[in-house]
Amino acid sequence: MLQSLYSFSIFQFDLNAFLNAAGSDPFTAMVILFVNGGWIILVVFLFWMLRTLWLDLVQSKAAAKKEWVMLEIDIPRTSEQTVRAVENIFSNLAGAHSSVGWTDTWIHGESQASISIEIASIEGRVSFFVHSLSSLRDLIEASIYAQYPDAEIREAEDYTKNVPINYPDEEWDLWGTEMTNVQPDPYPLRTYPEFEDKVSGELKDPIAVLLENFSRLGKGEQAWYQIVMLPTDQKDFRKRAEKVINKLKGTEVKPKPSVLTQVIELPIQAAQDVMSVALGSSGSAPKKEEKKNDPPRMMMLSPGERYVLEAVERKESKIGFMCKIRFLYIAKKTVMKKSKAVQPFIGAIKQMNTFNMQALKPDLKRTGMSSNLWWFKARRNNTRKSKLIRAYRGRSSWVGLSPFQLSGEELATLWHFPILLQVRAPQLRRVEAKKAEPPANIPFA
Repeated sequence: MLQSLYSFSIFQFDLNAFLNAAGSDPFTAMVILFVNGGWIILVVFLFWMLRTLWLDLVQSKAAAKKEWVMLEIDIPRTSEQTVRAVENIFSNLAGAHSSVGWTDTWIHGESQASISIEIASIEGRVSFFVHSLSSLRDLIEASIYAQYPDAEIREAEDYTKNVPINYPDEEWDLWGTEMTNVQPDPYPLRTYPEFEDKVSGELKDPIAVLLENFSRLGKGEQAWYQIVMLPTDQKDFRKRAEKVINKLKGTEVKPKPSVLTQVIELPIQAAQDVMSVALGSSGSAPKKEEKKNDPPRMMMLSPGERYVLEAVERKESKIGFMCKIRFLYIAKKTVMKKSKAVQPFIGAIKQMNTFNMQALKPDLKRTGMSSNLWWFKARRNNTRKSKLIRAYRGRSSWVGLSPFQLSGEELATLWHFPILLQVRAPQLRRVEAKKAEPPANIPFA
């Protein structure tokens, strides 16, 4: 009887033979399992592996043909622009989004181009960088000049190529991590409007402390801060946001049944209808449960819950990017001191965290250096170091943790040109004098 339960029209699986073989000869049991349907799992796995390898191959070939550019940006000392100007820049950069079809993805290896915004301190000299495809250079420069007409933008060498990428190294060491979101990404971070003084209206620059500490690094020390942005059409993000909004509102949304579910339920429903007619119960409709006249949940929200709901809806309405955040502190072993860069960076990021919405924290489980590893701690940390610095240098949007959504407002809070009246970092790169065209009527000798 038990054996007949496992007899199908395609596979005849002898359960008793399998159980007997498993006890006496495990290899024979594996063969029986493989022959009677186990090969399907192997085929699916091989298909997935070949699919991944093919995509990696064609995208690697396509990436090797692309030309990239590193732009260094200096802002005039007299600039009076605020963080909102940088948010406008990010809104313009969203124009880099392009729809990639199936043929472009799987045949030509095309993918959405990323833009990397960075702050680097090389022995205390702090600079702002943007790394992107050469084809996006005009878009980036136009977006910056529209908000900062007197800025200086020039092509620069990649600063990441001046340190080793294989660890352990005899002379250099590093500490690094990726930052991960604590809550689902529809929940927003604390953003720059909340850093404005309600009385004076003055904005307390949230990254001033970061730039100040970066400028204090000495000879043989470097700190790198990177946000890799992927422009997106935001369809998937809006679906995630709607789920969070409905949850906060207490709105029940019934999932739409799939085609497969409808096909399965159709004969069952037909059989139920036939039975109802045969038993003469077609005229008696099932009684519907009376709905309780409870007040809407929206009326029951506390001020804090209402604030969170409004913040999520505000983020959903804004242009955003899928992002990855990385931080590296690299120094010669003779001068390395993590407390000079690591704790100040994490402290600066924590300014944007809130307990009732979103927070960023260093990931020490998969990407960051951790002292809590039990087995082969030194080897595993060195592997993470090499992998992380390679991902940083390659401006990779897929190595490491999965990217998460940040709005232009959040990005502008995390990365923006300094408000120079508040930032006194002595080695911050800036334009000391304003450039202008000479007067048309200037006399010539």
